[in-house]
Amino acid sequence: MVYLHSFKKQSWLLPPSIEDLIPEDHICFLVENLIESLDFSSFDSRYNGPGHPAYHPRILLKLLVMGVLDKIRSSRKLSRNARENIVYMYLAEKLAPDFRTISDFRKNNPVLIREIFKHTVTLAKCEGMIDLSHLSTDGSKQKANAANGRVLTRDELEFLLRFVDAELEKWAKQDAIEDEMFKDMSGSDQLPDKSRKKMQKAVKHYIEKMKKEGNLFKSKIHDKLNQAYQELKEHELKKVNVTDPESRFMTNKKGRIEASYNVQITVDKKNFILANDVCNDEIDVAQLQPQVLQTEENIGPLPENISWSFDNGYYEGGNIKFLDEKKIDGYIPHTKKKEISPYDKQHFTYDAMKDKYTCPAGQPITFLGERYDKTKKKTARIYKGQDCENCPYQKVCTRQKDGIRYIKSFPYEQERNSMNEKMNTEKGKEIYKLRAITVEPAFGDIKENKGIRGFLTRGIKTVKTEFNLACTASNLTKIWISLRKKNNKNRDTFGCFEQFSNQLV
Repeated sequence: MVYLHSFKKQSWLLPPSIEDLIPEDHICFLVENLIESLDFSSFDSRYNGPGHPAYHPRILLKLLVMGVLDKIRSSRKLSRNARENIVYMYLAEKLAPDFRTISDFRKNNPVLIREIFKHTVTLAKCEGMIDLSHLSTDGSKQKANAANGRVLTRDELEFLLRFVDAELEKWAKQDAIEDEMFKDMSGSDQLPDKSRKKMQKAVKHYIEKMKKEGNLFKSKIHDKLNQAYQELKEHELKKVNVTDPESRFMTNKKGRIEASYNVQITVDKKNFILANDVCNDEIDVAQLQPQVLQTEENIGPLPENISWSFDNGYYEGGNIKFLDEKKIDGYIPHTKKKEISPYDKQHFTYDAMKDKYTCPAGQPITFLGERYDKTKKKTARIYKGQDCENCPYQKVCTRQKDGIRYIKSFPYEQERNSMNEKMNTEKGKEIYKLRAITVEPAFGDIKENKGIRGFLTRGIKTVKTEFNLACTASNLTKIWISLRKKNNKNRDTFGCFEQFSNQLV
């Protein structure tokens, strides 16, 4: 067999540019052109003055974005790639920032990273890639970087804070600690047996760390426990995760309860992400309005009566009213019910002019008064049946002791009824099917192609930054694929960056 002749030890007569070693349609050139279009003037004053020269923010941002595109989020791996991988060496402009510099930049620049995501939306719009004929919004649970076992109750946190402040130094000075000695810990007798064993294990660990690290550990663990305690008090939680106090326990699609964050995205008909956010509220209902407002901010004025679908987690009268006021043709299904009775409230007809309902048997249900509903924490209008005693359907219609049918009407009742009617039409069902083929593939791209099934960072502020990078990478991939279909090379300006830059002014 004849092998190709290699040139392992042959020197270059004229050393090539790193750029020439990269395929000209590589996505790194799109990353470079997009980030070079950003305004970094605000950083000039920050880094002005004496001291060691800083890495330009464009270099660090390029490394972070390229890393997510390649499923590389670790700052250590990014630092190594800047020294060893020609694509990253090119983007780093032959500099080699260490991992702490990259990590600190990601943590300290949420506004800039948010801005690069918005620029991907503007670029896609500028190139005519956005399809606003239908939008979809959905949420997904992403695992936090927090051990599920590092959870403490209020009593446990108060016990550990007292121990760290008053007793840790004293216990750390003892040569050997026997298990029997833990019974003498102040306040341990007031804890349940299960908590007592958990606290004994934690205290033993703290003592060992205190012996090795001294007061530095004491200060660090006190701050960590205090942060968790403040989060627990402020949000009236029963328990809190000490590793990431801002995360919350949520049930994912597999039925597992994990420390998580709730991520939100809004996409167009072609799966471009137009808005994104992260919250620590397990339910989605409060996220509809922020997603609509952020989409308007990123994309500009929306077409009137734009079609927009949402998961049933967003179903709420106030949200439906908000969409109506915004002239958005919204589609939100009601929470699924196993079986609806023929005498369910939705089968009663309401007359707004006379403020009364008519039951399926044709009898009036008239206004009785208002009452506060403790379960829903809302004031309800109560309506009372007028001729229930003589109704042949009385037993299947009401279970009240007096045999009379009552109806509770909460705020936005009409909006909910209108939405239910719309969702039951063939048109409503067909339009709602678009949600599954638009927003779900976008989540699939983030999880499968970008490798983001959980967060690396901790705290909602840095987690939002991490998710912005993921959404930026997702949009860039779609832009890159679209440009390649047009036979545009990423090394060029794509014929759009001049127009794109003008839109940013």
